[in-house]
Amino acid sequence: MFISIGWNNVVRAEEVVAILEYGQAAKTVDPTLAENDEADHVSAKSIIVTTDRIYSSPLSVQTLKKRADSTVPRMIEEDNL
Repeated sequence: MFISIGWNNVVRAEEVVAILEYGQAAKTVDPTLAENDEADHVSAKSIIVTTDRIYSSPLSVQTLKKRADSTVPRMIEEDNL
């Protein structure tokens, strides 16, 4: 399953390692590693760390968590079929 993380980016749910608040993560994660350009960082609210990339997102951590929570249970149900 996939999670839409904003700015026309979609990531595979099973590849998401962490979803962090941008303000806190910018102190420890190098923002230049983010997928989007500097103009997007101005309005970034969160950072999504996947197994192979780091993305910034205009969506809040809470919104992304809701999207992930609604995706992951469906993945588990499909695996049990």
